[in-house]
Amino acid sequence: MVAGTTFANPEGVCPDGKLLGKVNIIGVKNDKTINMENKGGGVIFVDLGAEDEPATTEIYLIQGDDFAVLDKNGTDGEASLMLMPTGLDPYIIGEKGTANTMSEYSVFIRALGTPGGKAAITTCGDLTDAFGTWIDNKTLRLIEPLPEDTVCSLEQVTSDILVRNSSKPKFINVTAELLTIVFEVTVDTDPTEVVNIVTFYVRIPIFDSMLENVYWQYDNEGLKNLEIRFYDCTTDVSAGDGPYTPPA
Repeated sequence: MVAGTTFANPEGVCPDGKLLGKVNIIGVKNDKTINMENKGGGVIFVDLGAEDEPATTEIYLIQGDDFAVLDKNGTDGEASLMLMPTGLDPYIIGEKGTANTMSEYSVFIRALGTPGGKAAITTCGDLTDAFGTWIDNKTLRLIEPLPEDTVCSLEQVTSDILVRNSSKPKFINVTAELLTIVFEVTVDTDPTEVVNIVTFYVRIPIFDSMLENVYWQYDNEGLKNLEIRFYDCTTDVSAGDGPYTPPA
């Protein structure tokens, strides 16, 4: 799976869309010591980290009716951000069926600031009992992961993409990577005593009932400024699906 598509500017990708919101993730050397919950503003502060010594911040995602920073102090390891509903449906990769894979909005990022530094983002969350029910309804017996397990997406915004070099910063479409989680599922496809183990992949939207405590794991290796923009245009999150075989 390829993480994102590079564009000269998001306006060229969303000619009829508009900017819905934006947030800057600022890497700092010194921790913030004051309470920054519900302070507003489109900034999240995180530890700067260094090359090969990433500083990790969990940015928790809360569903709401706007795009807004709820807790901007990520230097204590956690921050939070409100996002609007994605409009996406879960599906088995290779067996999409009638699932909606067109997002309600699109997410773009670019690395800013002085040259130097890079970061990576991985979307993670805890599985709920609804995940087990969803698998059972497909007459499959779930083996792993199990409800209450934490899963992190195989689709990452990797540090070789999110790097600040001397060239002009370009926006990257990371809607699929930041609004869904792709992970491997192992099941037994035979309801009888005969064991028939199959592995496949699913894509679950961040605010689906099968997930809770969803967050972006932000691993910073010296990136001083990451800009995230949310635009009023759609992205097909299934466009980068790999050649995976659904369960028989």
